[in-house]
Amino acid sequence: MTCKDAENLIPQFLDDDLDNKDLSDFLHHVDTCPECREELTIQFLVQVGMKRLEDGKNFNLNQELTVLLGDAKKRLTARRYLVLLSYVLEAAVVVMFGACIVLALAL
Repeated sequence: MTCKDAENLIPQFLDDDLDNKDLSDFLHHVDTCPECREELTIQFLVQVGMKRLEDGKNFNLNQELTVLLGDAKKRLTARRYLVLLSYVLEAAVVVMFGACIVLALAL
């Protein structure tokens, strides 16, 4: 993923609107690219920081961004397990369907 690609995905990341592949590529890129991490921090500050200022509450945006990235990584892992589980379940359905056909032909 290029820096331009990553920068274009920042708004979608902040809105939690990336598919598994884009999320994986984006997270890897911002973990390894200080410039894109800084751009993510700036956009996060603008989007979330303004809301926090309006609320008048104390906040630590750096910590919130770290938590957001950690949560995104956990969600990505969970999504990958769900995709794997769906493949296993589909295979089980095919096997059961095949067993039903064999039983129907045997009777």
